[in-house]
Amino acid sequence: MSKSKLTKHSVFSSAGSLNYIGKAITVDPTINLVTYNAETLDSVPCSKISELPAVFSEEMVTWIEVSGIHKPKMIEKLGIKYDFHPLMVEDLLNTTQKPKIEYFPKNNHLFIILKVPNYNETTNEIENEHICIVLGQNFVISFQEQDHVDVFSTIITRLNRVNSKTKARDSDYLFYSLIDIVVDNYFQVIDIIEEKVMTLEREILKEAKNIHQNKIFYLKRELAFIRKTLNPFRDIIQSILREDYNYVSQEVKVYFRDVLDHVFENIDATDTLREDIENLMVNYHSQLSNRMNAVMKTLTVFTAIFMPLTFIVGVYGMNFENMPELHNPHGYFVTLGVMFVLCITLWVYFKWKKYI
Repeated sequence: MSKSKLTKHSVFSSAGSLNYIGKAITVDPTINLVTYNAETLDSVPCSKISELPAVFSEEMVTWIEVSGIHKPKMIEKLGIKYDFHPLMVEDLLNTTQKPKIEYFPKNNHLFIILKVPNYNETTNEIENEHICIVLGQNFVISFQEQDHVDVFSTIITRLNRVNSKTKARDSDYLFYSLIDIVVDNYFQVIDIIEEKVMTLEREILKEAKNIHQNKIFYLKRELAFIRKTLNPFRDIIQSILREDYNYVSQEVKVYFRDVLDHVFENIDATDTLREDIENLMVNYHSQLSNRMNAVMKTLTVFTAIFMPLTFIVGVYGMNFENMPELHNPHGYFVTLGVMFVLCITLWVYFKWKKYI
């Protein structure tokens, strides 16, 4: 996972303090107002909070899509306009907040925080996107951390289709559709990690290198992060299915059961990949051990060949006067011949035994 320096607030700030905690972003946030029913669809960009409707129509579904949450004043104005709970606004501005679901009965708002992994092809890293969704009567408000990552573009495409199922349904179906898109992003990222694991496996089987260990640790860290965000995701969907939240109909809960199945599929996929990565580490160390064993075997063979030669040289290197071989005019050549024959004999023997 890519890491960036975060803008933080004081740990001693009071509850409900509005401070943005996240990556430094220079571009301005954007707001898109989408209203629709079964017959009509209208999408209008808004530059100011005042351009948004104060009251939502009962005959239309309203979706306010906010891209960029790094302007606390803007988010505060939006929260005041639609009566957001202060704690909800605080969590919305905190991109380090864990995924969770909160229901505020006084405000009649169902609020969830999700994390969306996205693969950055430029940096070749998996980045994390902070997503918040608010469900109310006839409206949905979605917040995403950055403008350049359009997580919900697929929903706009669906709404523009003829006989769109999303257009013909209420806001709770849009709420489900947004969450379903987030789950689909996990499928894509997990597939990318799986491809990386397979590529790394082929590289290690071909020739294990020191850099492969770093790649294995990096994949383990990416997978651990995805699993960390998937676990609360499961609890969020189960809470929606279990509790009787306002504006979430029993009909739409059937679709949420399908989302829960997809979450479990992703969790199972991460467990499988985690085992594959552990096996990669075992294969990596096995390759290194086999390579070391081959080196040690070669060194042992050469040591065994030179040991008798060293013995012969050591014997005739002693300074005793009574050594008849030293006075033999052919002793030097005979000794070299014996040593040569001995080397060849030991080499042939080791080859026959397949030691080398």
